[in-house]
Amino acid sequence: EVGLLPFVPGAATSELRERGFKEGLQEFPDMPLVVTNYSQSDVGIGMNVTSDMITAHPNLAGIFAANEPGAIGAAQALRAAGKVGQVKLIGFDATGEQLKALREGVIQALIVQNPFKMGYEGVKSAVAALRGETIPAVIDTGVTVVTLENIDTPEVQALLNAG
Repeated sequence: EVGLLPFVPGAATSELRERGFKEGLQEFPDMPLVVTNYSQSDVGIGMNVTSDMITAHPNLAGIFAANEPGAIGAAQALRAAGKVGQVKLIGFDATGEQLKALREGVIQALIVQNPFKMGYEGVKSAVAALRGETIPAVIDTGVTVVTLENIDTPEVQALLNAG
Protein backbone atom coordinates (compact mmCIF):
# COMPACT_ATOMS: atom_id res chain seq x y z
CA GLU A 1 0.00 0.00 0.00
CA VAL A 2 1.20 3.51 -0.82
CA GLY A 3 0.11 7.01 0.07
CA LEU A 4 0.27 10.25 -1.87
CA LEU A 5 0.94 13.66 -0.36
CA PRO A 6 0.32 16.33 -3.01
CA PHE A 7 0.34 19.94 -1.91
CA VAL A 8 -2.65 22.08 -2.92
CA PRO A 9 -5.82 20.88 -4.66
CA GLY A 10 -6.38 22.88 -7.83
CA ALA A 11 -2.77 24.07 -8.17
CA ALA A 12 -1.56 23.03 -11.63
CA THR A 13 1.85 21.76 -10.51
CA SER A 14 0.33 19.77 -7.65
CA GLU A 15 -2.31 18.26 -9.90
CA LEU A 16 0.22 17.32 -12.59
CA ARG A 17 2.53 15.61 -10.09
CA GLU A 18 -0.46 13.83 -8.57
CA ARG A 19 -1.69 12.67 -11.98
CA GLY A 20 1.78 11.56 -13.03
CA PHE A 21 2.20 9.57 -9.83
CA LYS A 22 -1.16 7.86 -10.28
CA GLU A 23 -0.48 7.04 -13.93
CA GLY A 24 2.97 5.67 -13.12
CA LEU A 25 1.55 3.61 -10.28
CA GLN A 26 -0.77 1.82 -12.72
CA GLU A 27 2.29 -0.13 -13.88
CA PHE A 28 2.48 -1.68 -10.39
CA PRO A 29 -0.92 -3.23 -9.60
CA ASP A 30 0.50 -4.89 -6.48
CA MET A 31 1.04 -1.42 -4.93
CA PRO A 32 -2.41 0.10 -4.49
CA LEU A 33 -2.81 3.79 -3.72
CA VAL A 34 -4.84 3.71 -0.51
CA VAL A 35 -4.75 7.33 0.62
CA THR A 36 -4.23 10.85 -0.75
CA ASN A 37 -3.88 13.72 1.72
CA TYR A 38 -2.86 17.30 0.88
CA SER A 39 -0.08 19.06 2.80
CA GLN A 40 -1.29 22.54 1.76
CA SER A 41 2.45 23.29 1.30
CA ASP A 42 2.75 23.44 5.09
CA VAL A 43 5.22 21.34 7.09
CA GLY A 44 2.90 21.05 10.11
CA ILE A 45 -0.07 19.99 8.01
CA GLY A 46 2.17 17.57 6.10
CA MET A 47 3.26 16.03 9.39
CA ASN A 48 -0.31 15.74 10.67
CA VAL A 49 -1.81 14.22 7.54
CA THR A 50 1.10 11.78 7.26
CA SER A 51 0.52 10.73 10.86
CA ASP A 52 -3.12 10.17 9.93
CA MET A 53 -2.02 8.06 6.93
CA ILE A 54 0.20 5.88 9.08
CA THR A 55 -2.51 5.36 11.70
CA ALA A 56 -5.30 4.63 9.23
CA HIS A 57 -3.17 2.36 7.03
CA PRO A 58 -0.88 0.16 9.14
CA ASN A 59 0.32 -1.70 6.00
CA LEU A 60 1.50 1.50 4.32
CA ALA A 61 4.82 0.73 2.64
CA GLY A 62 5.57 4.03 0.92
CA ILE A 63 4.66 7.69 0.53
CA PHE A 64 5.34 10.14 -2.30
CA ALA A 65 5.46 13.72 -1.02
CA ALA A 66 5.15 16.01 -4.03
CA ASN A 67 6.91 19.10 -2.65
CA GLU A 68 9.38 20.29 -0.03
CA PRO A 69 7.03 21.12 2.89
CA GLY A 70 5.13 17.88 2.41
CA ALA A 71 8.34 15.84 2.35
CA ILE A 72 9.70 17.54 5.46
CA GLY A 73 6.40 17.08 7.30
CA ALA A 74 6.19 13.43 6.23
CA ALA A 75 9.77 12.85 7.41
CA GLN A 76 8.91 14.35 10.81
CA ALA A 77 5.84 12.12 11.07
CA LEU A 78 7.85 8.99 10.23
CA ARG A 79 10.41 9.88 12.89
CA ALA A 80 7.69 10.53 15.49
CA ALA A 81 5.90 7.26 14.69
CA GLY A 82 9.07 5.19 14.74
CA LYS A 83 8.45 4.21 11.10
CA VAL A 84 11.76 5.36 9.60
CA GLY A 85 12.81 2.77 7.04
CA GLN A 86 9.57 0.81 7.43
CA VAL A 87 7.60 3.32 5.38
CA LYS A 88 9.68 4.43 2.40
CA LEU A 89 9.49 8.14 1.62
CA ILE A 90 10.14 9.72 -1.77
CA GLY A 91 10.22 13.51 -1.77
CA PHE A 92 10.39 16.31 -4.30
CA ASP A 93 13.02 19.10 -4.24
CA ALA A 94 16.28 19.13 -2.27
CA THR A 95 16.56 21.57 0.61
CA GLY A 96 19.14 21.17 3.34
CA GLU A 97 16.60 19.58 5.66
CA GLN A 98 15.52 17.10 2.99
CA LEU A 99 19.12 16.17 2.17
CA LYS A 100 19.79 15.60 5.87
CA ALA A 101 16.74 13.31 6.07
CA LEU A 102 18.01 11.45 2.99
CA ARG A 103 21.43 10.93 4.58
CA GLU A 104 19.72 9.71 7.78
CA GLY A 105 17.63 7.15 5.87
CA VAL A 106 14.31 8.87 6.61
CA ILE A 107 13.87 9.78 2.93
CA GLN A 108 14.93 7.16 0.39
CA ALA A 109 14.96 9.36 -2.72
CA LEU A 110 14.45 12.96 -3.80
CA ILE A 111 13.20 14.06 -7.20
CA VAL A 112 15.33 17.10 -8.02
CA GLN A 113 14.72 19.61 -10.79
CA ASN A 114 17.43 21.63 -12.51
CA PRO A 115 16.56 25.28 -11.77
CA PHE A 116 19.70 26.57 -13.53
CA LYS A 117 18.71 24.83 -16.77
CA MET A 118 15.12 26.06 -16.36
CA GLY A 119 16.33 29.64 -16.15
CA TYR A 120 18.84 29.22 -18.95
CA GLU A 121 16.29 27.67 -21.31
CA GLY A 122 13.76 30.32 -20.31
CA VAL A 123 16.12 33.10 -21.40
CA LYS A 124 16.92 31.29 -24.65
CA SER A 125 13.20 30.98 -25.36
CA ALA A 126 12.58 34.65 -24.58
CA VAL A 127 15.36 35.72 -26.94
CA ALA A 128 14.03 33.38 -29.65
CA ALA A 129 10.54 34.86 -29.24
CA LEU A 130 11.91 38.41 -29.51
CA ARG A 131 13.65 37.41 -32.74
CA GLY A 132 10.43 35.94 -34.11
CA GLU A 133 11.80 32.41 -34.04
CA THR A 134 9.77 29.31 -33.30
CA ILE A 135 9.84 28.20 -29.69
CA PRO A 136 9.46 24.51 -28.86
CA ALA A 137 6.20 23.65 -27.13
CA VAL A 138 8.08 21.52 -24.60
CA ILE A 139 11.61 21.91 -23.30
CA ASP A 140 12.70 19.05 -21.08
CA THR A 141 14.99 20.44 -18.42
CA GLY A 142 15.28 17.05 -16.77
CA VAL A 143 15.06 15.73 -13.27
CA THR A 144 17.51 13.70 -11.23
CA VAL A 145 16.60 11.06 -8.68
CA VAL A 146 18.94 11.66 -5.75
CA THR A 147 19.56 8.72 -3.43
CA LEU A 148 22.06 7.84 -0.74
CA GLU A 149 23.97 5.93 -3.42
CA ASN A 150 24.50 8.91 -5.74
CA ILE A 151 24.26 12.00 -3.50
CA ASP A 152 28.04 12.43 -3.32
CA THR A 153 28.74 11.97 -7.04
CA PRO A 154 30.19 15.00 -8.81
CA GLU A 155 27.13 15.25 -11.10
CA VAL A 156 24.62 15.32 -8.25
CA GLN A 157 26.76 17.65 -6.15
CA ALA A 158 27.00 20.06 -9.11
CA LEU A 159 23.20 20.00 -9.42
CA LEU A 160 22.63 20.51 -5.69
CA ASN A 161 25.16 23.35 -5.52
CA ALA A 162 24.08 25.11 -8.74
CA GLY A 163 21.99 27.64 -6.82
